[in-house]
Amino acid sequence: MVLNDPKVGQHTHEERAQLRSLPLLKELGFSRFLHRPLWDNGFRMVEYEFIPTEELYEQDELFPLVHVVSQKGLKETEVRRHEIPYTGEQHIVKDLLRKRSGDDIYILVTDSTAPKAPAISPSRPITDEYGPVTTVRYPDFVDEYVKTRLDSAIPMTTTRNYFFHQVSDHHRSHGLEADTLLSLFDYDRIPPDSPAWEPLYFFIEHDLDQVLERYTERIRETLRSWLERGDVTDIANKMDEMLTRCGFRADKLDKQRQMNAEQYDNV
Repeated sequence: MVLNDPKVGQHTHEERAQLRSLPLLKELGFSRFLHRPLWDNGFRMVEYEFIPTEELYEQDELFPLVHVVSQKGLKETEVRRHEIPYTGEQHIVKDLLRKRSGDDIYILVTDSTAPKAPAISPSRPITDEYGPVTTVRYPDFVDEYVKTRLDSAIPMTTTRNYFFHQVSDHHRSHGLEADTLLSLFDYDRIPPDSPAWEPLYFFIEHDLDQVLERYTERIRETLRSWLERGDVTDIANKMDEMLTRCGFRADKLDKQRQMNAEQYDNV
Protein backbone atom coordinates (compact mmCIF):
# COMPACT_ATOMS: atom_id res chain seq x y z
CA MET A 1 0.00 0.00 0.00
CA VAL A 2 1.18 3.52 -0.81
CA LEU A 3 0.02 6.26 1.56
CA ASN A 4 0.60 9.53 -0.25
CA ASP A 5 1.50 12.37 2.16
CA PRO A 6 3.00 15.50 0.56
CA LYS A 7 4.62 16.51 3.87
CA VAL A 8 7.11 13.65 3.62
CA GLY A 9 8.83 15.46 0.74
CA GLN A 10 10.94 18.57 0.46
CA HIS A 11 9.56 21.95 1.53
CA THR A 12 10.33 25.49 0.51
CA HIS A 13 12.22 26.56 3.64
CA GLU A 14 12.67 23.51 5.87
CA GLU A 15 11.41 19.97 6.15
CA ARG A 16 8.73 19.36 8.74
CA ALA A 17 5.71 17.20 9.67
CA GLN A 18 7.17 14.14 7.93
CA LEU A 19 5.91 11.90 10.75
CA ARG A 20 2.43 13.38 11.10
CA SER A 21 0.80 10.17 9.79
CA LEU A 22 2.29 7.97 12.54
CA PRO A 23 -0.32 8.64 15.26
CA LEU A 24 -3.15 7.62 12.93
CA LEU A 25 -1.30 4.53 11.72
CA LYS A 26 -0.60 3.63 15.35
CA GLU A 27 -4.32 4.04 16.06
CA LEU A 28 -4.94 1.54 13.25
CA GLY A 29 -2.70 -1.03 14.89
CA PHE A 30 0.72 -0.48 13.31
CA SER A 31 3.67 -0.20 15.68
CA ARG A 32 6.83 -0.83 13.63
CA PHE A 33 8.15 2.14 11.63
CA LEU A 34 11.17 2.61 9.39
CA HIS A 35 12.33 6.15 8.60
CA ARG A 36 15.39 8.40 8.55
CA PRO A 37 17.08 8.81 11.97
CA LEU A 38 17.20 12.57 11.28
CA TRP A 39 13.42 12.75 11.69
CA ASP A 40 13.45 10.87 14.97
CA ASN A 41 15.43 12.93 17.53
CA GLY A 42 14.47 10.26 20.05
CA PHE A 43 11.06 11.89 20.51
CA ARG A 44 7.80 9.95 20.51
CA MET A 45 4.51 11.75 20.00
CA VAL A 46 3.08 8.23 20.38
CA GLU A 47 4.90 5.05 21.42
CA TYR A 48 6.21 3.01 18.50
CA GLU A 49 9.13 0.82 17.51
CA PHE A 50 11.58 2.86 15.47
CA ILE A 51 13.83 0.86 13.16
CA PRO A 52 16.81 2.81 11.81
CA THR A 53 17.61 1.88 8.22
CA GLU A 54 21.04 0.53 9.15
CA GLU A 55 19.48 -1.88 11.69
CA LEU A 56 16.68 -3.17 9.50
CA TYR A 57 18.21 -6.53 8.66
CA GLU A 58 19.01 -7.30 12.28
CA GLN A 59 15.30 -7.54 13.09
CA ASP A 60 13.75 -10.94 13.77
CA GLU A 61 10.43 -9.72 12.41
CA LEU A 62 9.99 -7.21 9.61
CA PHE A 63 6.27 -7.13 8.89
CA PRO A 64 3.84 -5.50 9.29
CA LEU A 65 6.04 -2.50 8.53
CA VAL A 66 5.44 1.17 7.76
CA HIS A 67 8.24 2.80 5.75
CA VAL A 68 8.25 6.62 5.63
CA VAL A 69 10.46 7.95 2.83
CA SER A 70 10.33 10.80 0.30
CA GLN A 71 10.80 10.34 -3.42
CA LYS A 72 14.15 12.08 -3.05
CA GLY A 73 15.03 9.73 -0.22
CA LEU A 74 14.20 6.77 -2.41
CA LYS A 75 16.49 7.86 -5.23
CA GLU A 76 19.22 10.10 -3.81
CA THR A 77 19.80 10.08 -0.05
CA GLU A 78 22.81 7.95 0.89
CA VAL A 79 22.07 4.95 3.08
CA ARG A 80 24.75 2.86 4.81
CA ARG A 81 24.40 -0.84 5.47
CA HIS A 82 27.31 -2.47 7.26
CA GLU A 83 29.39 0.61 6.40
CA ILE A 84 28.67 0.17 2.69
CA PRO A 85 27.05 3.26 1.09
CA TYR A 86 24.00 2.85 -1.15
CA THR A 87 22.25 5.48 -3.23
CA GLY A 88 18.77 5.98 -1.82
CA GLU A 89 16.42 3.78 0.18
CA GLN A 90 15.27 2.17 -3.06
CA HIS A 91 17.59 -0.75 -2.27
CA ILE A 92 15.83 -1.26 1.05
CA VAL A 93 12.45 -1.20 -0.70
CA LYS A 94 13.70 -3.74 -3.22
CA ASP A 95 14.91 -6.08 -0.47
CA LEU A 96 11.72 -5.70 1.56
CA LEU A 97 9.52 -6.46 -1.42
CA ARG A 98 11.63 -9.53 -2.13
CA LYS A 99 11.33 -10.76 1.48
CA ARG A 100 7.63 -9.95 1.75
CA SER A 101 5.14 -12.80 1.41
CA GLY A 102 1.67 -12.31 0.01
CA ASP A 103 0.19 -11.86 3.48
CA ASP A 104 2.80 -9.44 4.83
CA ILE A 105 1.67 -5.83 5.19
CA TYR A 106 4.10 -3.20 3.92
CA ILE A 107 2.97 0.44 3.80
CA LEU A 108 5.08 3.00 1.96
CA VAL A 109 4.34 6.55 3.18
CA THR A 110 5.73 8.90 0.57
CA ASP A 111 5.12 12.19 -1.23
CA SER A 112 4.41 10.55 -4.60
CA THR A 113 1.39 8.60 -5.83
CA ALA A 114 3.70 6.74 -8.22
CA PRO A 115 7.05 6.43 -6.41
CA LYS A 116 10.02 5.52 -8.59
CA ALA A 117 13.09 3.49 -7.70
CA PRO A 118 15.62 3.06 -10.52
CA ALA A 119 17.16 0.11 -8.69
CA ILE A 120 13.86 -1.71 -9.21
CA SER A 121 12.84 -0.30 -12.59
CA PRO A 122 14.59 2.40 -14.65
CA SER A 123 11.37 3.97 -15.88
CA ARG A 124 8.24 2.45 -14.34
CA PRO A 125 6.95 3.38 -10.85
CA ILE A 126 7.00 0.79 -8.08
CA THR A 127 3.22 0.62 -8.17
CA ASP A 128 3.41 -0.76 -11.73
CA GLU A 129 6.12 -3.30 -10.91
CA TYR A 130 4.43 -4.70 -7.81
CA GLY A 131 0.71 -4.75 -8.38
CA PRO A 132 -1.95 -4.58 -7.34
CA VAL A 133 -1.00 -1.70 -5.04
CA THR A 134 -3.58 0.32 -3.13
CA THR A 135 -2.82 4.06 -3.18
CA VAL A 136 -4.49 6.32 -0.60
CA ARG A 137 -4.12 10.07 -0.15
CA TYR A 138 -3.31 10.70 3.50
CA PRO A 139 -5.01 14.14 3.73
CA ASP A 140 -8.32 12.68 2.51
CA PHE A 141 -7.95 9.61 4.70
CA VAL A 142 -7.26 11.46 7.94
CA ASP A 143 -9.95 14.06 7.21
CA GLU A 144 -12.60 11.36 6.90
CA TYR A 145 -11.28 9.38 9.85
CA VAL A 146 -11.36 12.37 12.20
CA LYS A 147 -14.76 13.48 10.92
CA THR A 148 -16.42 10.11 11.57
CA ARG A 149 -14.69 9.13 14.83
CA LEU A 150 -13.77 12.27 16.79
CA ASP A 151 -15.37 15.48 17.96
CA SER A 152 -12.32 17.62 17.27
CA ALA A 153 -12.56 21.41 17.13
CA ILE A 154 -9.14 21.82 15.48
CA PRO A 155 -9.46 22.77 11.78
CA MET A 156 -7.89 20.26 9.41
CA THR A 157 -6.15 23.20 7.78
CA THR A 158 -4.25 23.68 11.05
CA THR A 159 -2.93 20.14 11.34
CA ARG A 160 -3.53 16.66 9.98
CA ASN A 161 -1.71 14.96 12.83
CA TYR A 162 -4.28 12.67 14.42
CA PHE A 163 -2.73 13.10 17.88
CA PHE A 164 -3.82 16.73 18.16
CA HIS A 165 -7.36 15.90 17.08
CA GLN A 166 -7.49 13.19 19.74
CA VAL A 167 -6.46 15.74 22.36
CA SER A 168 -9.05 18.22 21.10
CA ASP A 169 -11.77 15.55 21.24
CA HIS A 170 -10.78 14.64 24.79
CA HIS A 171 -10.74 18.24 26.02
CA ARG A 172 -14.10 19.01 24.41
CA SER A 173 -15.60 16.09 26.33
CA HIS A 174 -14.59 17.99 29.48
CA GLY A 175 -16.14 21.24 28.24
CA LEU A 176 -12.83 22.96 27.54
CA GLU A 177 -11.83 25.27 24.72
CA ALA A 178 -10.15 23.03 22.17
CA ASP A 179 -10.19 24.82 18.83
CA THR A 180 -6.55 25.99 18.81
CA LEU A 181 -3.36 24.01 19.19
CA LEU A 182 -2.10 26.29 21.93
CA SER A 183 -5.22 25.76 24.05
CA LEU A 184 -4.53 22.01 24.07
CA PHE A 185 -1.36 22.63 26.10
CA ASP A 186 -2.75 24.90 28.82
CA TYR A 187 -1.40 22.68 31.58
CA ASP A 188 -3.10 24.64 34.34
CA ARG A 189 -6.52 23.70 32.99
CA ILE A 190 -6.34 20.48 30.96
CA PRO A 191 -7.68 17.19 32.40
CA PRO A 192 -5.24 14.96 34.30
CA ASP A 193 -5.74 12.14 31.79
CA SER A 194 -5.14 14.30 28.72
CA PRO A 195 -2.69 12.85 26.16
CA ALA A 196 -0.99 16.28 26.15
CA TRP A 197 0.85 15.36 29.36
CA GLU A 198 2.71 12.39 27.89
CA PRO A 199 5.35 14.29 25.85
CA LEU A 200 6.53 15.98 29.07
CA TYR A 201 7.51 12.64 30.56
CA PHE A 202 9.60 11.90 27.51
CA PHE A 203 11.66 15.05 28.05
CA ILE A 204 12.05 14.30 31.75
CA GLU A 205 13.12 10.72 31.14
CA HIS A 206 15.46 11.24 28.22
CA ASP A 207 16.91 14.72 28.57
CA LEU A 208 18.06 15.21 32.15
CA ASP A 209 21.65 14.94 30.96
CA GLN A 210 21.20 17.71 28.42
CA VAL A 211 21.93 21.42 28.82
CA LEU A 212 18.59 22.87 29.89
CA GLU A 213 19.23 26.57 29.24
CA ARG A 214 18.03 26.17 25.63
CA TYR A 215 15.24 23.75 26.34
CA THR A 216 12.55 25.57 24.39
CA GLU A 217 14.70 25.23 21.29
CA ARG A 218 15.20 21.52 22.02
CA ILE A 219 11.45 20.94 22.31
CA ARG A 220 10.77 23.00 19.20
CA GLU A 221 13.23 20.91 17.20
CA THR A 222 11.56 17.67 18.25
CA LEU A 223 8.08 18.91 17.36
CA ARG A 224 8.98 19.89 13.81
CA SER A 225 8.80 16.34 12.48
CA TRP A 226 5.26 16.01 13.84
CA LEU A 227 3.57 19.34 13.25
CA GLU A 228 2.99 21.65 10.31
CA ARG A 229 3.92 25.33 10.52
CA GLY A 230 2.20 27.52 13.06
CA ASP A 231 2.29 27.08 16.82
CA VAL A 232 5.45 25.02 17.34
CA THR A 233 7.30 27.71 19.31
CA ASP A 234 4.31 28.59 21.50
CA ILE A 235 3.66 24.92 22.30
CA ALA A 236 7.34 24.46 23.12
CA ASN A 237 7.14 27.44 25.48
CA LYS A 238 4.13 25.90 27.25
CA MET A 239 5.93 22.59 27.67
CA ASP A 240 9.13 24.23 28.85
CA GLU A 241 7.21 26.36 31.36
CA MET A 242 5.61 23.32 32.97
CA LEU A 243 8.85 21.31 32.96
CA THR A 244 10.67 24.20 34.64
CA ARG A 245 7.92 24.57 37.23
CA CYS A 246 8.22 20.88 38.04
CA GLY A 247 12.01 20.98 38.10
CA PHE A 248 12.13 18.32 35.38
CA ARG A 249 10.92 15.76 37.93
CA ALA A 250 8.26 13.17 37.17
CA ASP A 251 6.94 13.08 40.74
CA LYS A 252 6.29 16.83 40.70
CA LEU A 253 4.62 16.54 37.32
CA ASP A 254 2.41 13.81 38.77
CA LYS A 255 1.54 16.20 41.61
CA GLN A 256 0.51 18.90 39.12
CA ARG A 257 -1.76 16.40 37.37
CA GLN A 258 -3.28 15.47 40.73
CA MET A 259 -3.99 19.13 41.41
CA ASN A 260 -5.80 19.29 38.08
CA ALA A 261 -7.76 16.17 39.02
CA GLU A 262 -8.91 17.83 42.25
CA GLN A 263 -9.93 20.88 40.24
CA TYR A 264 -12.21 18.72 38.10
CA ASP A 265 -13.54 16.84 41.13
CA ASN A 266 -14.67 20.14 42.65
CA VAL A 267 -16.59 21.26 39.57
